[in-house]
Amino acid sequence: MPEGSAGSAGSAGSTEPAGSTESAGSAEPAGAPAPHGDPLTAVASALHALGRELDGLSLAELLWLAAGTQARPGTGATDPADPAAAPPGSSGTEDPRERTGEWGRLRRPVYGPAAPGGEALPARAVTVPGGSALPRAREIARALRPLRRPWAAGRRQQLDLPRTVARYARSGELLPAFSPAPERWFDLSVVVDRSPTMAVWGETVDELLKVLATTGAFRTLRVREVDTWEAGAEAEPRIRGPQKAAGTARQRRLTLVVSDCVPGAGADNWLWDQVHAWAGATPTVLVNPLPPKIWRHSGLDLPAVKVTTPGAPGVHNAQLRFLAPPLLEDAFGPPGNRTDTWLPLPVVGLSPRSVARWARTLMRGDPAGCDAVLVPEPGLLGRPAAPPDAPPDAGQLVDAFLHRASANAVRLAVLCSPYPRMHSGLLHLVRQELVPEASAADMAEVVVGGLVSVEEGEPGRGGPVLRFRDGVRERLAPRLGARDAARTRDAVSRFMAAHTAAPSRFPALVPEAEGGAEVTADHAPFAEVHPEVLGEAPTPAGEPGPQTSAVAPLVEAAASGRPTQSARVRPYFFLSYAHTPRYGATGADPDMWVERLFRDLCGHVMALTDLPTGYPVGFMDREIRTGEGWSERLSTALADCRVFVPLYSPRYFASEMCGKEWFAFAQRTAQHGAFSGQPAEAIVPALWVPVPPSQLPAPAERLQFSHHAFGERYVTDGLYGLLKLRGYADEYERAVYELAKRIVRVGESVRLDPIRPMDFPTVPSAFGTATSYRGSLRIAVAAPTRENLPEGRSADYYGNRPDDWNPYHPLTARTLAHTAADLAYQLNNQVEASTLEDEVALARHRRISGPLILLVDLWALEVPAIGRALAALDTYDSPGTSIVVAWSRQDRESVEAAPRLSRRLATTVPNLLRRSGRSGEGVLGLEDFNGLMPQVLTGAYDDYLRPRPRLPMGDSSFRERPRLYDPLGRPPAGPGSTLEPE
Repeated sequence: MPEGSAGSAGSAGSTEPAGSTESAGSAEPAGAPAPHGDPLTAVASALHALGRELDGLSLAELLWLAAGTQARPGTGATDPADPAAAPPGSSGTEDPRERTGEWGRLRRPVYGPAAPGGEALPARAVTVPGGSALPRAREIARALRPLRRPWAAGRRQQLDLPRTVARYARSGELLPAFSPAPERWFDLSVVVDRSPTMAVWGETVDELLKVLATTGAFRTLRVREVDTWEAGAEAEPRIRGPQKAAGTARQRRLTLVVSDCVPGAGADNWLWDQVHAWAGATPTVLVNPLPPKIWRHSGLDLPAVKVTTPGAPGVHNAQLRFLAPPLLEDAFGPPGNRTDTWLPLPVVGLSPRSVARWARTLMRGDPAGCDAVLVPEPGLLGRPAAPPDAPPDAGQLVDAFLHRASANAVRLAVLCSPYPRMHSGLLHLVRQELVPEASAADMAEVVVGGLVSVEEGEPGRGGPVLRFRDGVRERLAPRLGARDAARTRDAVSRFMAAHTAAPSRFPALVPEAEGGAEVTADHAPFAEVHPEVLGEAPTPAGEPGPQTSAVAPLVEAAASGRPTQSARVRPYFFLSYAHTPRYGATGADPDMWVERLFRDLCGHVMALTDLPTGYPVGFMDREIRTGEGWSERLSTALADCRVFVPLYSPRYFASEMCGKEWFAFAQRTAQHGAFSGQPAEAIVPALWVPVPPSQLPAPAERLQFSHHAFGERYVTDGLYGLLKLRGYADEYERAVYELAKRIVRVGESVRLDPIRPMDFPTVPSAFGTATSYRGSLRIAVAAPTRENLPEGRSADYYGNRPDDWNPYHPLTARTLAHTAADLAYQLNNQVEASTLEDEVALARHRRISGPLILLVDLWALEVPAIGRALAALDTYDSPGTSIVVAWSRQDRESVEAAPRLSRRLATTVPNLLRRSGRSGEGVLGLEDFNGLMPQVLTGAYDDYLRPRPRLPMGDSSFRERPRLYDPLGRPPAGPGSTLEPE
């Protein structure tokens, strides 16, 4: 073997007998540069210096990539094998701190809290997006539906129409009759245990409270908090929160206690005494996140029973029925002669099934009943204090956990084993993305199963920290394969890239040379994200930085799977579809076929592009997590995506929500056309169910798109038919592939810039549900031309006609009238171009056939003829007329003259300004204009269609409206105060 080969083997970490070669006895330090002249030796030295453990497949891929890659000129790369290239005074070993500059140019590794041991790297504290802490929150909300049963005799009064009509028929006098209005049955009072052991469930409790507040099942909601550990056995803990109950009867006040019942510092007796008192007066239930099989290992070691109701809804606990446990029959007495010594307390887990069973039992008298425990009266039973923690043995802890824990809990613990310390938010995120079938009880088994200890986190920074006990990770590590570890990191990275605006966040650390914190380099990062996810600007790719060799970036990318080019974190396409309702109570979810299409499209787009791992390829509303702002997520995705993909169906064009999504994206295309002067067609429609051309609304009909390239069977049956019929699997694959190619072609050719997200609830529908009325919309412009410009006004904003006016020049290339017409077309309106002179004549003859949008330039008031026309139009006060005053912040002439011209406008067209509202105050930018135009159009149509009293039609002369005169009989002064007859 050549001498260079032996050196490379030693650098790679192989074992050779001492003295077999001269280089073996040189006793060079680990990571020392190898002799110059052998490329393979340089590669091996670079590998060893990076400190990465690579398997054979990674090495093979690395060498294949390096074989066709040359060092880029100007990057400052040096050959580590050249001793002359080393800085003076260096020992030849690389300082891990020097690698932080290189990480800044690639995707950033994200670490959990630092653990003792290993090399320490400087780091900076950040917050990253987190997942939902309450599994299946929507199903839990649905399980609460029995509690929405109304109480007929509410405290409010409502108009009783039948009785009112009967009174009127009987007496002839219209005297309204009132009756009690129905209201929700219960006022809910939630008592949350905030003891130290409940800290890990803090985010879960917060999401549960949000579900209880938004489900609509309760009339009022009050939250109180108590820390059962804050006082000893002599003192009583203090309840924080409103103490006074509402004015409802006690039977209609529901008390919900949230606690894990873990014995603490001696206040447990106080909590159970309070629960016993509440249960004797009001319906009371305990919500416990722990699974029933470990209740007896906590403070909930009480007799367990099944309870049912006597038939009446909403009864308090003393009226619940149960069978006494076999060994305690004497203590309870016969069923008909029991006292309140022991009271049943229903216990509910954080699962939809458990919540539904309790709700059905309480409100519907379900004979199956629900789980409960029997709470003794105060002083009946003594409760021993919690035993002191004994030093655990790792082997016994892991064996006991594997023996009694559920499969989901075991998988969750194994997936989290690479991280010595982690925030509870990471545990929730791993559960959500990789073990979605796991419940809160499975997570509880991981937390209280003895594998981890709960440490208090930094105040206000994401809750407690979970630390694996000594020796536990080493026993769980053999169960975690390399593929599962990489899959965990990739899944967490993808979620963070796709949910940068998630409401839930938790703290983390990223390496940074000047950071004030530290991370342990020997421990694995739990995610790798682009700097934009962390709110950072990406480091330019060409900026020089310390690296060991030209192959070092490839080593980092091959080892971690992260891209070598920066990518913008925004969805490639937005899938817009109409939700299909379920058929029957137990029918399958019909939208699952749309989700399958979405996954297939994402796979094809990923294969047809160079998008990096973790990039949010597509977006559909099923990806919105519980607790996220629904309208905010939709608005952000529509403002950022490259391509809009609507799934055509009759239900789609009947959906106002789909029309809102269409219009929100169409505004981006209109704005792009205004800035660039070129049309932008970034909408790629797909046939979910074929729709006849005669049923297409105007925005869809104007699209120039042919579906025949996707196959004739696709045109006749749509994607839904190809999915449902087994014989058309090949046609479905072809259609989806062609659709993905079209999406990629449009996405790469049309580069739409992101815009400011819109207020989605106020966005109108593009399919005519709000602004498509009878009568054409007319757009006129009141602006000077280059021939009659006022003195001191630049001609850059004007043309040879009034409708050539462009107040946002040079930022936009289109005229304002053209932009307004595009926005009106997107709202399914018929648009006609008009002039100010024509509008005055139409108003004089009362031949108005639709609303009018008048675009006004403040400088037009300096032209006498335009000022007189505006005053006349204001005097006629035609219905449906709105003005939009537009000027730019960059227009210095308009900014300086705006106060003077605005006052003149207010005296010239006071009626039109009063009717126009905000649009008459001035629109200072194109984005503001695009956001305001839907409201202007809706207001103009509403005003045009508002019923007005009809005047008698005599001759064709104009009849002046009645006016108020002053005491001397003079008409009011001001523009438009007099009007000459025709």
